Amino acid sequence: MQSLGWRDYAARRTGLPVGSRGELRQNLYRAFTASSFGRFWQIWNPLFGFYLQLWLYRPLQRRLPQSLALWLTFVGNGMLHDAVTMLVRQDVALFFTPWFSLMGAYVLAEKRFGLRLTAGRPVLAMCYHASLLAGAAVLAGFARI
Repeated sequence: MQSLGWRDYAARRTGLPVGSRGELRQNLYRAFTASSFGRFWQIWNPLFGFYLQLWLYRPLQRRLPQSLALWLTFVGNGMLHDAVTMLVRQDVALFFTPWFSLMGAYVLAEKRFGLRLTAGRPVLAMCYHASLLAGAAVLAGFARI
């Protein structure tokens, strides 16, 4: 991983070189038609994912069980999003931490129960991922400060 630069990492995730025509559309399509919610997150934001893996997940994984390291990476991602939101708003705002915490729990539940989507059903995959994102957002909204 460390020998792989973020451009190569992103190209592996999206299927196209960084900055190429159609890269964003390809990235969105591949993410939303992924075979699992965990795979969705591996594809979703390759640049951010690269650095989260490098600076948060890998160091945590060296000290903690893999599943806990993965969940804490989602929590840390939410905390980072909340910190940026609070800087911009100049007010306390905690939405992203619970949202990402729930999505991390979904990823772990998928792994635990071996859930996978059937290949060749992109509309089903898109609905599945969108419903998990929206469902976690609704639940996180209840915890919003």
